[in-house]
Amino acid sequence: MTPISKFDYLITGQGLAGTILAHQLLSQGRSICIIDDPSLSSTSKVAGGLFNPVVFKRLVKSWMADEQLSAAEAFYGKMEVLLGESFFYRKELLKIFAEEQEITLWNKKREEEVGKYLSPVHDSSDLSLAIEAPMGYASVSGAGYVDVLAFLNSSREYFRSLNLLVEEKFDHTLLKINSGTVTYKTLEAPRILFCEGHLAAANPWFSWMPFNLAKGEVLTVKIPGYERNDVVNKGVFILPIGNGLFKVGATFAWDKLDETPTEAAKDDLVQRLKKVLKLPFEIVDHKAGIRPTVINRRPLIGVHPVHSELAMFNGMGSKGVMIAPLFSEHFIAHLQTGIPLNPEVDIRRFWKG
Repeated sequence: MTPISKFDYLITGQGLAGTILAHQLLSQGRSICIIDDPSLSSTSKVAGGLFNPVVFKRLVKSWMADEQLSAAEAFYGKMEVLLGESFFYRKELLKIFAEEQEITLWNKKREEEVGKYLSPVHDSSDLSLAIEAPMGYASVSGAGYVDVLAFLNSSREYFRSLNLLVEEKFDHTLLKINSGTVTYKTLEAPRILFCEGHLAAANPWFSWMPFNLAKGEVLTVKIPGYERNDVVNKGVFILPIGNGLFKVGATFAWDKLDETPTEAAKDDLVQRLKKVLKLPFEIVDHKAGIRPTVINRRPLIGVHPVHSELAMFNGMGSKGVMIAPLFSEHFIAHLQTGIPLNPEVDIRRFWKG
């Protein structure tokens, strides 16, 4: 008989949520085993990785932005030291104005709490000739991006080196729920943490989760002669990622939820990019993924109301790089000490019984 390997936690999924949660648990001395099939695509692998403390649509502070940014900077800083690689980058985020009303609102908001992140308005003469900005622009501080793919790949090698990774597709039918433990093949733990991204929509124990899955597509482009190092936002984002390459995104679609890039999305991004960029560009890559977004745009975190051996850490959405470090700490504190979860993220808010 094959011996059982015992851990404090099993984790399914090594996307952004699962990877961050795994690192946080390890840093607290907990034993873990991650089950993940690297052949399965993950939206984390194609994400832009942008973080931004401001909601442009209403020009207000993002939910818990101050706390999230502080936790994210501390977490990624520790990870860069641990993994010996850089992937956390602070960058100014430029808002290109399209009409006078936007400038009026921006100046008003600079007097409010969100104003600490908002620069004065600048005229277009301060911008590169490559950017179309006849109404001027302003910038957001506290923004930037995480090179998600580099973070995930280096983390995978780290987990492999510690023999903490089982690289196979997780089969829900093989999970045995006992009183106080779960067993999966030869793995056993008091609790399993589901970090499955959009695949969680097919999880039989969490079918009551209100996922609002959205397909997103991004381009990687070369822009000869373009040397800006900040992130431009006007209809699309233009994100410098090094080696003369830029990510351009993103689209949102709620039908045909597959991970196949489409010509329609590519054409849409190209047309939007041409409205802000004066220089010619070359498309070098085009990717699509499915975001595990939630109806009320808050994460899905917590222990199953009936099966206390099962828990979920998911639904980070498009701002996952900023949200996950803070709420992984919060979730672990809940698991370890029983402190109540923030009701805005607790999965029990959707439980009908």
